[in-house]
Amino acid sequence: MTTAAPDTMDSSGPVILRRAEHPVSRRDIDPDALKVLYRLYRNGFKAYLVGGAVRDLFLGKRPKDFDVVTDARPAQVKKLFSNCMLIGRRFRLAHIRFKGGKIIEVATFRKEPDEECTENTDPNTSFGTPEEDAFRRDITINALFYDIADFSIIDYTGGLEDLRSGLIRMIGSPHERYVEDPVRMWRVLRHAARLGFAIEEETAREIGLHRELLCACSGARLYEELNKDIASGFLCRVLALFRAYGVLPDLLGAAGAFLQEDPHAFDMLLPLLEAVDKRARAGSPLSQTAVLSIVLFPWARQVLTKETGPGDDRMKALHDSLLASGMSVTIPKAMKAGIVQTLCIVERMLSAMESGRMRWSLKKRARYSDASVVFSLIARGEVIESKDPFGRIFRETHPSASGFRKKRRPSRWRKSRDKK
Repeated sequence: MTTAAPDTMDSSGPVILRRAEHPVSRRDIDPDALKVLYRLYRNGFKAYLVGGAVRDLFLGKRPKDFDVVTDARPAQVKKLFSNCMLIGRRFRLAHIRFKGGKIIEVATFRKEPDEECTENTDPNTSFGTPEEDAFRRDITINALFYDIADFSIIDYTGGLEDLRSGLIRMIGSPHERYVEDPVRMWRVLRHAARLGFAIEEETAREIGLHRELLCACSGARLYEELNKDIASGFLCRVLALFRAYGVLPDLLGAAGAFLQEDPHAFDMLLPLLEAVDKRARAGSPLSQTAVLSIVLFPWARQVLTKETGPGDDRMKALHDSLLASGMSVTIPKAMKAGIVQTLCIVERMLSAMESGRMRWSLKKRARYSDASVVFSLIARGEVIESKDPFGRIFRETHPSASGFRKKRRPSRWRKSRDKK
């Protein structure tokens, strides 16, 4: 679903909501983030909570991260916090560390690099004003500031109106912003999926025109983005939007094209992904290998069915097909091998359920546990609570099958006779 953008934007200044006019409360802000905000403010600097934290608090949700922006330079931030570490080679960010591995990220206001930058000027260190910082962000609802000085919300880009309207809109020209960084298309679809928001018309249309640019992005970076969606508990919704906008082939190659073109295969995948997301949101996520095996399962099964025969090395055939699939997302080599092994074991499990015969030596394989979980999801729509979900389901279906006979313990008489 898309909706048109407003014809004009008020350029007279930011929209400011005073404390009594918005629902964001300090009670809902992480205490360590408040410490950072207050210390910056009390030392004479501007200090704003920014981005997803403000958006989520405004919507009544619990933010995952609390990021801060300030007019203090990175070196000044470091002087204020003994637990601060500066990271980044070009644009320096301050990571302020707290107990439990928590990190509050602090960035200095930035602006778009000047066109007249000299060779000695690094465009990534172009510090700016709050307004300039807001307009260099991706989407309007992520460009809101919460000012610790007076507890107001500051909006330069129309984000408040888009929040109320349930709208995802790119700041500036979507065409230009996507060409600058194609991953912004992924973020637009991600936020629309997670929040259930519509996508503004031009922001949506330009995805269809420029989605192939994702193929030129770093495969490792795309893999990181995919892992964010796996961990979020909204992978099903994200992939459904990817399919709606034709993005799956650009990211997952032949596997994505198969899911894009075969509605039956994708419809079969949806309830499996919903079960995966349910576990992630409940705090008991599946391994990345298991999740990616589920995503690739419909494609892998047709590869094993159509491109292999009796006596073929099925694992090698699937591995070669995966390498030749043209996938833009770079899955680490070891994980790719684990996915292939998992899917081949799952395929053997499915055959065993039909025949009643199982080669139990597969239990010695490193990925048997992942395969057992994936099989449980495919067969039952959930992960059966068992050390070996497949073994339990197989025994229930084929109680007389071989392979479950317990070994007889030697009797005391036999033991004593053997000693003699």
